[in-house]
Amino acid sequence: MRRTVWALLLCLLAVSAGLVWYPYLSAARVSTPFEAAELLQQAGEEPVRFRSSEVDPDTVYRALEARWPYAFALHATVRANKTTDLRVEVSRPGRQAQAKAYAAALAADCITEDMTAEQKLRALHDALVRMCEYDVDTEQQEQPDGSTAPFSADGALLDHRAVCAGYGRAYAMLCDAAGIPAVYVASEQMNHGWNAVRLDGRTWFVDCTFDDPVPDRGQYVSEEFFLVNAAQLAETHEWDRVFCEQALDSLGEERVPKAENGPENLFKNFLKFFSKKC
Repeated sequence: MRRTVWALLLCLLAVSAGLVWYPYLSAARVSTPFEAAELLQQAGEEPVRFRSSEVDPDTVYRALEARWPYAFALHATVRANKTTDLRVEVSRPGRQAQAKAYAAALAADCITEDMTAEQKLRALHDALVRMCEYDVDTEQQEQPDGSTAPFSADGALLDHRAVCAGYGRAYAMLCDAAGIPAVYVASEQMNHGWNAVRLDGRTWFVDCTFDDPVPDRGQYVSEEFFLVNAAQLAETHEWDRVFCEQALDSLGEERVPKAENGPENLFKNFLKFFSKKC
């Protein structure tokens, strides 16, 4: 009888320990915020569970913002079992999907296969600057809502009015449509954003906002901030150079496993990812 009671107690303890530790042991394993960002991109708006010690929500947000040309909010739920659930909420998903489709059509219209990467980047830069007008009214608001269209690619591409974030995200979306990896560079020091690309192993910067005069001059396009190097850009801009280079590096790294059949299979893939990392 005593053996039976002890066996039941041990079983209960094992089950309790499993309930506490299984979520931690099965959480996605990541070594950089860019790996976490990749998993969140794959998951859409489904939550992804990470080990709390491996993710900082603010840094993951920056990584996702650099790599993903969408306006979004990142929700974090920190749990007692040392895990953190992160979930992306995309702003105006229908309009942003429209913007992506428009970017693909515009890129196809602007570039040809015989163009060099530099020529493609220039064609996309010029097309965006010509079609978009800087939104002075939004910029002058005391507390503007950063989730609205002027801060997003859909503002620049569909409404043809945007502030710097809208220009930067729209240009990243155009580059993606053209098959050229680009990141969005957000500068807290300047409250400004632009883009970075790699050509032949070197980092170059493109600031479409600074190349679009205010007031708008129609078809005129400046090239002062098109494909400038870090030394040139530093004369007028401030940014986190290390993080920017890491973001560009992450675009060329081996991607983490993708879900085989959508969000319902993410957990299975997370377990595979975990086993590889251990």
